[in-house]
Amino acid sequence: MIPASIIIGHSDDPKIRDLQPSYKGKGYKASDPSTSLAIGFDSENVQLLSWLTLGDLGGADSGNDCWGYVSPSGREYALIGTSDATAFVEVTNPGDPQVISIKSGPNSLWRDIKTYQHYAYAVSEGGGGIQVFDMENIDNGIVTQLESAGTSNTHNVAIDTTSGFLYRTGGVGSGLMFYDLSNPEEPTYVGGWDEKYVHDAQIVTYTEGPYAGKQIAFCCGGFNGGWSETGLTILDVTNKSNPTILGEVQYSGSAYSHQGWLSEDRKYFYHNDELDEQNGGGQTNTRIFDVEVLENPTFVGSFSSGTSAVDHNLYTHNGKIYEANYRSGLRVFDASDPLNPTPFAYFDTYEENDNASFNGLWSCYPYFPSGTVIGSDLEKGLFVWTVQIPNPCEQALPQCSDDIDGDGAVGVGDVLAVIDNWGACGDGTFRPTGDVDDNCCVNVGDVLYLISNWGQECVISGSCCLPDFTCKETSQSSCEQVGGMYMGDNSTCETTNCPGQGDECKIAITASLGTNSYETNTATPSSPEPDESQCEGTYLDWDNSSDIWFEWQAEYTGNAYFTTCESSSFDTSMVLYEGDCGNQVTCNGDGQGGNDCQSYYSSFEYNVTEGETYYIRIGGWQGTTGSGILTIE
Repeated sequence: MIPASIIIGHSDDPKIRDLQPSYKGKGYKASDPSTSLAIGFDSENVQLLSWLTLGDLGGADSGNDCWGYVSPSGREYALIGTSDATAFVEVTNPGDPQVISIKSGPNSLWRDIKTYQHYAYAVSEGGGGIQVFDMENIDNGIVTQLESAGTSNTHNVAIDTTSGFLYRTGGVGSGLMFYDLSNPEEPTYVGGWDEKYVHDAQIVTYTEGPYAGKQIAFCCGGFNGGWSETGLTILDVTNKSNPTILGEVQYSGSAYSHQGWLSEDRKYFYHNDELDEQNGGGQTNTRIFDVEVLENPTFVGSFSSGTSAVDHNLYTHNGKIYEANYRSGLRVFDASDPLNPTPFAYFDTYEENDNASFNGLWSCYPYFPSGTVIGSDLEKGLFVWTVQIPNPCEQALPQCSDDIDGDGAVGVGDVLAVIDNWGACGDGTFRPTGDVDDNCCVNVGDVLYLISNWGQECVISGSCCLPDFTCKETSQSSCEQVGGMYMGDNSTCETTNCPGQGDECKIAITASLGTNSYETNTATPSSPEPDESQCEGTYLDWDNSSDIWFEWQAEYTGNAYFTTCESSSFDTSMVLYEGDCGNQVTCNGDGQGGNDCQSYYSSFEYNVTEGETYYIRIGGWQGTTGSGILTIE
């Protein structure tokens, strides 16, 4: 049941369908020995320091967005939105948070907050325009609410703190509405852009390179409220009276482009689609776009936490990606390799399961100088954590670590590099350059190690997706020379599905007996569509589905069983062709029986002939996409 106090900003939004009552129990403060956790939260490398429930934050029905503020004195404050207010909480002592002020606002499930100088700006789907709060005296326990700018509803707010402009997204303006913060107490409307609906955006001013001086907006959204041609649009908003589209990109398997954030070098944009997991099944799928050339944004890969939860809001900081992924909570990734972020920490705020439903952690904020990280939860309020960064010296040395100067062989240059860093030792946050004997210090042992390996050649390699969609293991430089896409150091072709590989029958993925992994999120539809009359009544319902092709040469004569049964996969449809890509012999929409399968999988048996080639084509019911396993046995 939806609390009567909550205004529905989007009647078709699945958050309304999944809405649950707020948690009514007690929170937790590490500084208070009389408190203890009433709930056991699953976690790794994340320590809970405190937890304020919605009851502690004024008794609201639900929580939503969060942001942070650091006063000139260095004291740190969490700002969290609830269904009826914006709460200001001091977290300077993260184990003993103190509620400073709660400022009421329009009732809504949606509220968003950002800061500029010593001001906070909150917007809501419930209306009220832009609420303005002065935090100049927050250290003295005073937050002053000023006159709001405008009266209408807004979905989100973004601020380019370099240029001093605020941007309202969604809501009454549909696209972007621009406000000048020259007088931060009175945001002044100066223009807008409404060619598309913008759900969320990041706006930055480039200070160097070919775009120096340009104010660029990275917009997540699309047409028809964001539902059509959903994707990423890059705008030049430098001239507020004439914003122009520089580049735009849609992607396979799209459902609803929600939010994203730039890598710290601004080469990549990490992107969350809010509905692809729920619509298509499979694991959490965060996409990566190459945006180094703003006029040509390009999909270059994706990564996952390994759960099936929805990825909602993410931020990048100090080589890490922090994601608020609803029912799987906070997920933290090491982005040292920006194309292959790897999970290393999490804190699950929704203990029941990691399903693709809209409950649990809404957002997070990782930018406090102290290292404190906060998260805002729909049902449970404000979480305050510290993320325990793994000690680099406890990690395995990387490939070719003894080739310090990177010339491909152990030699004089590597010894000179050791001498340049002589005596340096790691302190738990870094491994010193020149430590090749794995003792975390640079000394005589490293010189002896280099001498013992003198002259040995080493080239770091990984899988390279070539322009013809095949895969080759080579060095990054060699891969780039032939126009390939390098998939990361030490990656292998055996575990890499190149974008495009298997997208058409002529470039089908080679299958073998046993399990064969695939994903259709990055695939495109093939022509012609299958003949559904061969499996009428099994709900193939292809509907121009994105699909993936496998090629399998039968290793025996007899009965073969093909299935997409895999518990975390999506609602698949599958077709079999014999001899060539046009000779369809059988198909199936929904398989029968099977333990540990997704609700709707595909399967069939077929009498195969040794040496004959068979093509297996996998799509999704009514165009759904995801990842899964094809098993041939």
